[in-house]
Formats: sequence, structure tokens, C-alpha cells
Amino acid sequence: MASIKSKTIVFDMDGVLLDSEQLILNIWVLLGEKHHVTGMHDVMLECLGTNREETRRIVERAYGPEFPYEEFRKEAKEIFQEKTKDGVPLKPGARELLQFLKINGWDIGLASSTSGDTVRQELKDVGLLDFFQVIVSGEMVRESKPHPEIYFKACELLEINPKDAIAVEDSKNGVRSAAMAGMNVILVPDLVDPDEDTQRLAWKEFKDLFDVRRFFTGL
Repeated sequence: MASIKSKTIVFDMDGVLLDSEQLILNIWVLLGEKHHVTGMHDVMLECLGTNREETRRIVERAYGPEFPYEEFRKEAKEIFQEKTKDGVPLKPGARELLQFLKINGWDIGLASSTSGDTVRQELKDVGLLDFFQVIVSGEMVRESKPHPEIYFKACELLEINPKDAIAVEDSKNGVRSAAMAGMNVILVPDLVDPDEDTQRLAWKEFKDLFDVRRFFTGL
């Protein structure tokens, strides 16, 4: 059971606060079709929640070490930036939840496998950056989710014992990462319905961030 008195929470970004993962998935599938690479949908689902280097390892494990990963990544990034030039869409309830937490005195952190420059720019573009006291991004840790390092780091910077903090995640890799750090994990599924193991690791599960806000309101 979470120690609610701590009022410390750490969010994942993609698929939790920003509605980015479906777009990223669609782009990689389209690139796979363009370059006659089959099975890209399932491969990219396996990459959810991981950093760039772990994504590379997953892709090269599926397609071999000669796969032109950097070329694909560069092309995908260019398409993504073009489609999100007005900002990445927010997940329903994201702004309302962050506003509620800030008003009620919560310490708020972010633990994202995405690079720091990208994280800060995307959050700034949608007006969310100032909600976070601490941001831990992919290049700040050696190990990718599902390893717990990124959540240990976030809790260290927030000066909180992980067992007294809450994490909000959407993916299997993210839930495993936060749970292995000892945190109380709120699961808000995005692209993939959680399997039994993921649900077992979660402290609570909600369909969207509006429900998360209602939960905190009732505490």
C-alpha cells in the first residue's frame, strides 16, 4: 500500500502524459512498408518504454545487425517532428491531473527513456515542463527500462524512499521498472492490454488520467 503522506509521484512521459506512442508506432510501420520490412508492428510494441540503445538491440535482434537502424530512426524522427510541429497531443486528463497534484503540494518527477533535450522541448511545447521538480531522461542512466535504475535515480533526486513514492506507467517495461524499484505503480494502459504479470505488479489500474485524478481526490 502506498504511503500517501509522502505525496511524491513520478510519471513516465510517452504514452502516459503525451499521446505519442501510437504515432511513433504508425510511423515505424509505414517505414517498414516503404522499405519492405515485415513485422515492424510487433517489433516496435516490444520496444515500448525502452531507450534508444535498447530499441536498437531489439530491432537488430529481430532483423539482424546489418539493419539500417540509424537511417530508420532519423527518417522516423523527421516525420514525427513534422506531424507534431504544433506540439505532441496530450493524453486525456494529463494537464488536469498535474494541476491537481501541484495545487495539493505533491512533489512531481519524470522518468522517461527519451533523451533529455527531446523531453524538455516536448513538455515545454505543451506547457507541462514547469510541473516537474525532477526529470530523469534516457541518457542519465546506464540501463534501460525494465531495469529499475531510472526510477531509483528519480527517487534519489526527489529524496524519497521508492517504497513511499508512486509511479505512473503505461507499458509492461515501465511497470516492471518501477515495481522492481519498489514503487507503488499506477498502471494506465495505452497501446497494449496488460498481461497478468503486469497487472500483478501494479498497485492500481485505471483507464485514463481522469480516473487517476478522481482516485487522488478521494483519498
